[in-house]
Amino acid sequence: MDKKFTITFLIKKYIDKNNMNLNNLYDMAEKEHIKIYDWHIENACGAFINIDKINAIALNYSEFGTSIDEKETLAEELGHYYYDATYHLNCTDKILILKQERRAKKWAFNALISFENLRKAILSGKTSILSLAEYFDVTTQFMSNCITFYLEKYGYIITKEEMLQVSI
Repeated sequence: MDKKFTITFLIKKYIDKNNMNLNNLYDMAEKEHIKIYDWHIENACGAFINIDKINAIALNYSEFGTSIDEKETLAEELGHYYYDATYHLNCTDKILILKQERRAKKWAFNALISFENLRKAILSGKTSILSLAEYFDVTTQFMSNCITFYLEKYGYIITKEEMLQVSI
């Protein structure tokens, strides 16, 4: 089965009330045979590890203030797996690291807040970063970064005509 099809199928399968929850992400990891470990990582909340085709995610649970932080981190680490956005532990190529981190975040944005669900939320009147973050159960920082990502990708989230219909 095509990996892109598998990713789309898994995301759609696990969506709950227009957004992915933490349990769905753990279920996805389990289905992909990715082991999750509680591991202290200096200056990081999580890391995706692939050694000899064995996949694992290390989560620094002591760094999470809320389950929302845990969800965002796990989604990003799964993004490293699904988009093969990896680099060697000793990598010093900052451009490569940034590129791979961005690819992983892209997966997290798509998994936690699809473009279509973001559009629907805005059109239903959720127009502030805070109201959108609460609706999608993410941090305001994640929400802001997600909106920036979609604006860079599509150039818009709702059209001018749609904007006139939304009471801001």
